Amino acid sequence: MDGLRFSLLGPVRGYRGAGAIKVGSPQQQAMIAVLLLRPGGTATAADLVEALWGEEPPHAALTTLRTYAWRWRKILEVDRAAPAVLISLGDGYRLTVAESAVDALAVEALAARADRARAGGDLAGARDLMNEALEQWYGEPLAGLPGPFAQRQRQRLGELRLSLLEERIDLDIDLGRAARCVPELTMLTAEEPLRERPHGLLMRALYASGRQADAYAVFRTVRELLVDELGVEPGPELTALHRRMLDGDLGPGPSAVASPAGPPPVALPPPADPTGAGRGEPAAPPPLPRPAQLPPEPGDTTGRAALATKLCAALTATPRRTLAVATVAGMGGMGKTTLALHVAHRVQDAFPDGQLYADLRGSDAVPAGPELILAGFLTALGVAPETLPDGLEARSALFRSLVDRRRLLILLDDARSVAQVRPLLPGTAGCAVLVTGRGRMSGLPAAVQADLEVFHPAEAVELVGRVIGAERVAAERDAAHDLVQACGFLPLAVRIVAARLAARPGWSVATLGRRLADERRRIDELRIGDLAVQAAFELSYRQLTAEQARAFTVMSIVDMPDLTVGAAAVLLDRAADHTEDLLEALVDVALLGSTAPGRYRYHDLLRSFARRTCETAHPGEMPGARRRLLDFLLATACAAFQHAVPGDPVGQALGPVRGTGLEFPDLAAARRWAAAEWANVIALVGQVARTAGAGAAADVRTAIDLLIALSPFEPDPRHGRSTGAARALVEAAERIGDLRAGGRARFLCGHIALAATRLDEAEEQAGRAVAACRAADDPVVLRQALNDLGLITQLLGRYAEAAGYFDEAIVLARRLGHRSGEVFTTVNAAMARVRSGRADEAVPICHGVLALLTELDDDAATAYARYALGLALYALHRYQEAADWFTECLALCTTAGLSRRESHARYRLADTLRVLGQPERAVAEAGRALRLCEETGDQRDQGNALVVLGRALSELGRTGQAREVLERAYRIFSRLGLPEAAEAAGLLDAVPAAPVAGVGAG
Repeated sequence: MDGLRFSLLGPVRGYRGAGAIKVGSPQQQAMIAVLLLRPGGTATAADLVEALWGEEPPHAALTTLRTYAWRWRKILEVDRAAPAVLISLGDGYRLTVAESAVDALAVEALAARADRARAGGDLAGARDLMNEALEQWYGEPLAGLPGPFAQRQRQRLGELRLSLLEERIDLDIDLGRAARCVPELTMLTAEEPLRERPHGLLMRALYASGRQADAYAVFRTVRELLVDELGVEPGPELTALHRRMLDGDLGPGPSAVASPAGPPPVALPPPADPTGAGRGEPAAPPPLPRPAQLPPEPGDTTGRAALATKLCAALTATPRRTLAVATVAGMGGMGKTTLALHVAHRVQDAFPDGQLYADLRGSDAVPAGPELILAGFLTALGVAPETLPDGLEARSALFRSLVDRRRLLILLDDARSVAQVRPLLPGTAGCAVLVTGRGRMSGLPAAVQADLEVFHPAEAVELVGRVIGAERVAAERDAAHDLVQACGFLPLAVRIVAARLAARPGWSVATLGRRLADERRRIDELRIGDLAVQAAFELSYRQLTAEQARAFTVMSIVDMPDLTVGAAAVLLDRAADHTEDLLEALVDVALLGSTAPGRYRYHDLLRSFARRTCETAHPGEMPGARRRLLDFLLATACAAFQHAVPGDPVGQALGPVRGTGLEFPDLAAARRWAAAEWANVIALVGQVARTAGAGAAADVRTAIDLLIALSPFEPDPRHGRSTGAARALVEAAERIGDLRAGGRARFLCGHIALAATRLDEAEEQAGRAVAACRAADDPVVLRQALNDLGLITQLLGRYAEAAGYFDEAIVLARRLGHRSGEVFTTVNAAMARVRSGRADEAVPICHGVLALLTELDDDAATAYARYALGLALYALHRYQEAADWFTECLALCTTAGLSRRESHARYRLADTLRVLGQPERAVAEAGRALRLCEETGDQRDQGNALVVLGRALSELGRTGQAREVLERAYRIFSRLGLPEAAEAAGLLDAVPAAPVAGVGAG
């Protein structure tokens, strides 16, 4: 395995020898993490789907898994002659990586060795082993990995680390190093305030170090915390430890200083003297009024349970040396105030000196000034209004003096900025401050900075059920989910629709859902009483400058999931640097989200609000902005197309290209851009098609050409994710009466259906595209459609008809000067001749193409020609020559990364080796081909590989396995409606069934 190692106790890392390997996207990492951490490194497809996506996997989950497996094989199996590292096992996978090569598993082995050493009395050895294990952590385990499995493992491994740390400290105390453990334990108890064992270890360490009074104080502090937070007394172990201290049974360790007086004879230290009299300590300040300013806790606090607990812990953590600050940020309507009030009421008993509250009105045009807020705080704390000092600085200083050494909770709601909040902060560690605001308060010393996201769908439905009744929701479960989805899962919107339904018991959930279906009316529907989504959004919108407001509204006119800075700059007709400043300003006030550096998105309801505002504020800008973006994307897509199909005149036939776009240094860069923008393009094209009417003909033509230019980059051609957009473009072209646009749109539909092996649909659409392109005199797309028709009829076994389509396409390619297209279609024509029994004609054709390709730098075409020549020679029974050409094809495919063509060449080479009398090699090659086909996800290719594998297995006498794989092939071909099903059935009939046990015995 060439020294493969994996580190999971932090961000996922992989190594081969001394060098790092690429580990891919977080979800790709999550897949390998499952295999690394499961016993035997094995997981079924169902296990992996649940691990990565939980109970709601995407439609293409299995395809995505196969893609990840294929990528991992490319990463892990650099030496194809070496044993496989990632093995297909049924529908799942097994990873053959040693446990010692995975840090998380190595840690568990070290922990087991430490346990054995300790049981054998080797305390120092056990301590060293635990230290070695702890040194493996370099961050949060599986950091950034999605999915329930990763979350469970993070919790498990985090708990393992804490347990190891506690055990190691326990051993250090036993070994006489108690004093050294005190700082570490002080930090650990602050990080884990409700975990009893660290407190017990701290008590032991302090006691053994001669600090008995401090040890008793720890018990008092943790007891108060447990009673206040959980309503429970300390557990039996902590209580017994305290009792042993009181009884003098806990002898001082080697580093302790023995106390001649012994421990105090009481269970808890007496309460502190509030005045300090008799102790020689400074007197505490006289009592102040105890403010209790928190507004009532909201009646509904659905969701956010984990975050609420985290905030509570941050505000009440003890002991601490600095002020506890926590912030909650999010767009309007996200429920920041609701959450903050819920948390404040939960922790108020931990602040016996009271609670202060202020609405900072950060969403108003003029927010509340901190000087005025301080006046309210000071008077609540007993300062007479007439004695208030003038000026912000003086009031802030007096406030800090008054609350010094007191325990107050301060809730600052709807803050605008850090500058507004900072003068309101106490200086004492006994207080805690909770701040909410639409923007992130990055300049505050916050222990927790929570960015609120929308509800999880289940939380949103649960809220509706709490308000209108669970039975009513259960009766319309799907409608309830559609309703909260129309709300964008925004808490305020969900509360509004729930309240509206509660006030209208005669309405069904579906009734209100239908009213929200119209995007133009949706914002108006989301209001009841003084609650309105629009009002919440307008508060933020009114803070914007004129240029920011224009950017916020104009960018919303396109239905793209997210926007790059470049696309936004085109929409706004502004420089990229200036545009990025505008986008970041919108993120700061929570009107945009940032999905990744340089990428921005709207919440669905904010987009609706912004679009409607644009219709009023900037109506004249909307058509021009969208057209600029379409032109920019088309220009960029054409630049990418030229890298994918060099010399193809389609790039010049698209458009006209009116704008300037991005340029790419190579095909890899073009592919990265296309992958990143694919979902955006599909959404935009669909929007153009849906809204096309009079005057929109130019946009429809541009949208069609944009999709054609991106067709070589379709990310999942087997499932044809662009199908819906292509069909909508056909309807739009017919609606505006554009014959040329209609022909191109139908070509797209046929091309997508062909890639997905929907052959009946593909033939109909390609045929209609040919007719329309002839009528519209569109020779470039006509050539493409003829080539597709040839491929379709060839797959259907109509080889003579296919040859006719290919021949016409070749004539057009030569007339157009389309050398790359001529090459591919010529090879297609050669393939049709092979399959129609005219292989002798195909051989010179392929040799001619290969000679031509010496002048063209086209790996894909060269590999295809070598493959076709191998097929022709096989058909002519020139098997050794065929094997040579398949091998040549393989060599090029592996170096050029042509994985699908590689799978073809492998199973054809396997079949040739079988005929040459090498069935064992044939089985091995067919198995490799099958794995590749499973990774690429092409069902027809899988069927072909299975047929070859079945034949080779049959010749080896492994009839049971042969029948199994041939039956799989037959099912695949039958499901796809391919003529190869008959061949598979014939082969299956020729393989004898496995003998029934007992029959013919003896």
